[in-house]
Amino acid sequence: MAEPDPRTRATPDSALDSWPSHVAMAVATGLVTTYLPVQRWRRPARWALHGGMAVAAGGTMALALRRPDKLRREGGGPREPLEPLPTAVLATGIAALVLGASRGGQAADEWAERKLAARGVRRPRVWMGAVAAAASLAMSASDKRRAAPTATDLSSEPG
Repeated sequence: MAEPDPRTRATPDSALDSWPSHVAMAVATGLVTTYLPVQRWRRPARWALHGGMAVAAGGTMALALRRPDKLRREGGGPREPLEPLPTAVLATGIAALVLGASRGGQAADEWAERKLAARGVRRPRVWMGAVAAAASLAMSASDKRRAAPTATDLSSEPG
């Protein structure tokens, strides 16, 4: 039996790839940026956030490498699990990258707020939230545009 066309097959995440969900995500991004400045949290809470994201990323990577059968893959055959030592090294590396990116993002956020306030911008967090929401929406538009097949792409496929 032939595989169904992946362009027409409904997937569980197709509802999340709609403009209302992209707008909702952009609004949520703006609100979180505006009202939850992580640099104002107490140090243990900040490091719990950064560490939690790192542990989640490292654990997810370890699961993906050790149990590739648990992942949904389009095309391709079965993949063999990676050995424990390389899995641990890669998962730890990903966790360290996420930890650094999270802490770096907090530092960049703090720097931007400080610079805006020093320039006399009233309510810098509101402006930062608006920019974050606009950036989120722009990335969604860019992703949708890149993913949309053109008429020439569809006509050149065998079928």
